[in-house]
Amino acid sequence: MKIAVIAGTPVDTQMGVDYLRKRGAALETVSLPCASDPRACHLFQVKNPEEKTAAMQKKVLAAREQGIRNFFVYCNSLSSAVDFDTLSQNCGVKTVTPMSAYEKLAAHYQTLGVLAANSQSTKGIEDRFTSVNPSGYIIGIGDLRLTEAVERQEPPAEIVKTFRLQSVCDFFKGSGCEAIILGCTHFPYFKEELSQVTDLPVLDPADIMYDELLANLDR
Repeated sequence: MKIAVIAGTPVDTQMGVDYLRKRGAALETVSLPCASDPRACHLFQVKNPEEKTAAMQKKVLAAREQGIRNFFVYCNSLSSAVDFDTLSQNCGVKTVTPMSAYEKLAAHYQTLGVLAANSQSTKGIEDRFTSVNPSGYIIGIGDLRLTEAVERQEPPAEIVKTFRLQSVCDFFKGSGCEAIILGCTHFPYFKEELSQVTDLPVLDPADIMYDELLANLDR
């Protein structure tokens, strides 16, 4: 079974491929990055909706012509910037994005802290979360520099230290957050180190995405 992994850059696209392999899925993967680097991806995401949709639809349709019907969108900010639900219906394919994970988390949490790559991602997460839990709260911080540091393969412990992520975690806890969401698919890179500086649960939406992918494969 072929799965196309769509993400922002070649780095997080490969992270998505590696994640699926780590989970042991017997899937053949095709990588579909949408930009060369985090800044280019960010600039793509702030284009007008028609331009973004057209560009992503072109990628999806080209993959469908190769027989691919299942897409694993391993990018929070891209999932926030493009309406993949409508795109999937129009192209006759199935997609799994991080956004569906936030709908599920909304049933279990009232207040979540979000560490994201940019405000595009934070807004998308908040929209999906509050669509299920209108009385809930998303407290978000977006910092593209974190994504760039991961792309440079800076040591995870140094990223946590340089960007004062312990203080960020303390802020989330002091604000009443019950957990911290890794709102960027680059960020599992430093999940272990982040977990060492907070007693709040650190959540990776990819785990929920994976279960949804296996349950909804178009065979």
